[in-house]
Amino acid sequence: MEDEQGLWIQFLKGSEKALADIFLQHHDDLIRYGLKLTKSTPMVEDCIQDLFFKLWKNRANLQVVRIVKPYLFRSLRNHLVDSLELQKQRITQDLDEETVYHFDLTYHAKDFFSEDSDDENLDRVIDALNLLTPRQREVVYLRFFENLDFEAIAKVMEMNVQSVRNVLHRGLLTMRKASLLVALLCYVL
Repeated sequence: MEDEQGLWIQFLKGSEKALADIFLQHHDDLIRYGLKLTKSTPMVEDCIQDLFFKLWKNRANLQVVRIVKPYLFRSLRNHLVDSLELQKQRITQDLDEETVYHFDLTYHAKDFFSEDSDDENLDRVIDALNLLTPRQREVVYLRFFENLDFEAIAKVMEMNVQSVRNVLHRGLLTMRKASLLVALLCYVL
């Protein structure tokens, strides 16, 4: 496999094959991430197609990127936001950021193991993850499921690195408190 930056440079120079290779390398991750942000498979697929069409069309105006995956994640995220905004144009009231946050990731057992796994601890972890705010869930997903570093997550979510760290920290504290509460209830009962 060719290095990402070299492939990106070839694409910027007009190589359709390079763009196809980038698409093939990242398609599954983009689908998986998009479906965590919205449950509409057709919307995710349309946004990915639109993303790659726009990349090709605007390649002369694009910059060289060192790591392609976070760039594509952020671009897909922005396309999904735009699509969701079009659907929700009639709602124009001022709400706090967490309320207007567009994505609501939900974790399921299949995210961790096969469908036939039955583990009580896994259920506790899933319940604790689902207690997090949507923004916290997205940070946890990008950090632990997609193995992105804090800088890459900040680029994807259009936040500063310290904010990403803070969101993750608060989320992990919430999960810890929930786990302690579950353990206490199990002990008491």
